Amino acid sequence: MAIQARLVQTSLAALVLFAAYCQLSSISATAEAPTALCSPVLTKPIVVASPTQRLQAGQRAQPPLTDIFAWPDTPLGVIKTATGYEFFGSDGGYHAQQTWEGNLVGNNKGGSIVVTSGTLDKPLGSGDPLNISITRNPDPAVDPNYLSYGYMGGGPVYQIPPDMPHAGALLATYHAELPTDALYAALGLAASTDNGRHWTDLGEIIRLNQAYALGLDGFEIGDGPLVLSPDGRYFYLYFPDWIANGTLHTTKPTGASTTTHVSVARALVSSVLEAAFGPAQPSAAVGLDPALPLGPHTVAFEKFYEGKWDLQPGLGGASTDLSPKSAYSGYIDIHFNSALKRYVMIISNDTNFAYAESVDGLTWTVPTLLGNFDTIAAYPTAVGLGDDPHILGSSYYIYFTHLPTDDTGWTNGSLQRLTLTCQ
Repeated sequence: MAIQARLVQTSLAALVLFAAYCQLSSISATAEAPTALCSPVLTKPIVVASPTQRLQAGQRAQPPLTDIFAWPDTPLGVIKTATGYEFFGSDGGYHAQQTWEGNLVGNNKGGSIVVTSGTLDKPLGSGDPLNISITRNPDPAVDPNYLSYGYMGGGPVYQIPPDMPHAGALLATYHAELPTDALYAALGLAASTDNGRHWTDLGEIIRLNQAYALGLDGFEIGDGPLVLSPDGRYFYLYFPDWIANGTLHTTKPTGASTTTHVSVARALVSSVLEAAFGPAQPSAAVGLDPALPLGPHTVAFEKFYEGKWDLQPGLGGASTDLSPKSAYSGYIDIHFNSALKRYVMIISNDTNFAYAESVDGLTWTVPTLLGNFDTIAAYPTAVGLGDDPHILGSSYYIYFTHLPTDDTGWTNGSLQRLTLTCQ
């Protein structure tokens, strides 16, 4: 299936962000929590990909399935095209190695990056979904844990805008799980230069402060999108963190939790893109650090900790809770809202949705409840209705994966959508 050319206006997003930053840069993460400007009103959810439509799409998927079609098993990435939209999300089923179009595909792991072409009302469309496993980096040292992952899948994507080198190339944030008796995962980046037909692992960028060990409590790190900082120079990535407390549990012996509701790490956009896709000018390769890989890779992210960025690494460093008074934690989706001139955060703990705002991406309003569900409602993805789906307005969509709580699981799973309007 030929994937259509994308028309993302990401450079416009950077300009909007920078304008807001110039007006309000005096607010810091240590300031008093702001008051939300939006009083959100939600519609009732509608089904945009029914269990039957999911089943039929799985039967059309290429390469052919080797397990169930557990889609979408992550938040979605959404890109506007000349004729509609493209959607990116993980199929949580197992992807056994097989020969497809003369090539060996599949990585013997759960998870993938599925690409579909459709509309905001019908994300699966009528074509064949591309169901692509993330392949190992040509340099195994880039991600020495690749062979250990039992799951490796993603959905949130960033596309390089038309006015930059390597325009059209894609970066995906992936969720990678290490084999253990409970959930322990890291976040990494994967790159595609052929519209999602191949994805190369660039390596991990975020690990919990709590080190991997057998016997740990399960903890969900999520799979959020890359978000441009207010000045447009950095990628921010948000996640819940687990601060080590000397036990195998998320709480101290006293019962106090040492997990964060929302933490953030960052890296320079220019450095991330150059490491992933190469220098803007071939001659720039002269004088590169010989300790870094020559091929595609990621760069080190740094966590925000006690008001500073340069103290804690993304891989295992400590982090500050940006929303310590929150009553909600779980999957985090953050985008800039051009109508509010603020970042907006949607949180799902599987049954409750919550909402918060921030001027600078560091100081957040106390999250308020949007609504709750009797069944599982996971992986929220806010989608704007303008030229760039990553930029929200006064009204926008929130997609989420709906799963029944009975033993039918993915068989009766669907993709549903809410509309949020600010009043």
